Order: sequence, then structure tokens, then C-alpha cells
Amino acid sequence: MSIDVIERLVRKGEETDRILPVALMFVPPVLTFIGVLLMIASSKEQQYYHHYYHGYYYEYASTEPDYTLLALGLLFIAVGAVVGVYIVYSLISRRNAHMERTLTLYDAISKHVEDQDLSARLKESVLRMRAEQGESKNPILWIVIYLLSNVVPLLGVFVVVYIFHFLNKDFVKHDRNERIILEQLSSVLPMGDTLQMTKIGKFPDRNTVIYFVLTLLTFGLFEIYWFYTLIRDPNEHFTEHRIVEARILDALKSTQSG
Repeated sequence: MSIDVIERLVRKGEETDRILPVALMFVPPVLTFIGVLLMIASSKEQQYYHHYYHGYYYEYASTEPDYTLLALGLLFIAVGAVVGVYIVYSLISRRNAHMERTLTLYDAISKHVEDQDLSARLKESVLRMRAEQGESKNPILWIVIYLLSNVVPLLGVFVVVYIFHFLNKDFVKHDRNERIILEQLSSVLPMGDTLQMTKIGKFPDRNTVIYFVLTLLTFGLFEIYWFYTLIRDPNEHFTEHRIVEARILDALKSTQSG
């Protein structure tokens, strides 16, 4: 396998390993909150009515919503929902793109290295990584499943929890197997202190059940933090990748030139 192929796969990381702004996850709850406030403010008291009926005096107030504020509130809530769907779509898409690229990269490296024993071990590790992290998840399909599941009360909540679950757990499995591959490479390639310095192999393994319970206990507020981790954790993983892949590429080039 040509070193040029490996180098192209490394450069491709700039496209597949998208670093999402962490602040993006605050947009849906903020827009929803503003929308709710506008809808509350849209209801205003217009006037009091008084009348007598069979000797009794009645007084009641008639309320009519401010339709401009009501429409604006609904718009904010709708935009917040759309942004939330976009974030989930982006999280699933980049999961797929990153994992497929790294599998292809490590497979290319396994075919490039001259050490036959290392090549065989790398191929085995790549197969194990693919099997454990699972196949690509179709982001459009999962969003459609979520939207349809909301027809049944509470079902949509469990679909979201499952999406959050695999977005974390798949990365945990992927990251664990990557550490094994790096250890195999470092036994042959001159990679210096890469293993000591990198955080690959330390992806946070978050407990889905505990996070779900905390979300219920906080009436959904903890979900904001949960969402935040799903953006931040892969961001940090991708940042580490750029450093490690550059060192692997340099090591392969130095071995080849030597």
C-alpha cells in the first residue's frame, strides 16, 4: 500500500472529523424557552363584562391572545426543534464518517507495514474494531424513527435515549480498540511518546441509565449536559486524532526513507 494513500486518508480527517461548536447545543433549549415565554406573553386580558341574570350579578373577563406574539413563540419553538434535529443528524453523520475513515486508514497501514506479524495483528484489530463499534447508523432513518415515535406518548423519549446511548458507547468501543492498534504500531514504529501523551483509549464511558434517571429527576435539565458531552467528547477525540495520525505518518515516512 502506497504511503500516498495513507497520507490522503490522514488529510481526509479534516472533512470527516468535524469539530462542532459546543455552544450549538444551547440553541435548542434557549429558543424553546424564549418561544414559551412569548406564548405566555401572548395571552392578555382585554376587558371585563358585567351583566345581571335572574337577580344575580355576574362579572367575567374575556381574554384574547396577541396573535403576533403567539406566532413568534411558535416560530422560536419550531426553529429550536429544527436545530436540535440538525445537531443529532450531525452527531450521527460524523460518527459514521470518522469511524469508516479510521478503519480504512488502519487497514491501509496494515497493508503498508513490512513486518508481517504486525500486519496480521493490525488486520485482526481492525476486524475486531469494526465488529464491536457496529456498522454505520443512518442519520435520516433515525431522525424519521424519532419523529414517528412521537405519535406514541413517551416513545420518542426512549428513542432519543437510545440515540444518545449509541453515540457514546460506539465511540467508547472504537476508542478502546484504537488504543490497542496504537500499542501495536508503537512496538515497531518510532512514535516517541505518542502513547504517553495521547488521550486515545480514555474516551468517557457514560452510564446511560444514570444519565436518564438524572434527566427525569431534573425535569429534563440534565439532558442539556448530556447533549453537551455528545458534542465535546468526540471533539476532543478528533483533536487527539490529528496529533496521533501526524505522528504515525511521520513514523511511516521515516521508516520508509530509512
